[in-house]
Amino acid sequence: MPIKYLGGESTGVELTVYETRYVNVTNEAVTPTSAFEGDTVTYTATVLDDAGEALPSSFKVSLKINGTTVISEQELTSDVYDPSTGELTLEFTVPELGAGTFTVKLTWETQVI
Repeated sequence: MPIKYLGGESTGVELTVYETRYVNVTNEAVTPTSAFEGDTVTYTATVLDDAGEALPSSFKVSLKINGTTVISEQELTSDVYDPSTGELTLEFTVPELGAGTFTVKLTWETQVI
């Protein structure tokens, strides 16, 4: 003999959904714009989230030249990042890449802070 089960719903359980933000990098520059291997170059950029707010000091970034990491997992501490302006300043030494024109990029992993 079949059994009939009536439709309904459970009492439920709470789920908290946290905010997700994206990182926006603008005004990227390197000084000087030409260098030799072993020279020190300064990378600057404005780094804010998509709400226009500064990132936390524990946020980590890396700097790469055509995929070669020159700075790895640098926290946005006060010596490199100004949260009042979003200005990031990183100094790096040009690695042995050979002559040519290369792309310097700021990278970061997904982080929950």
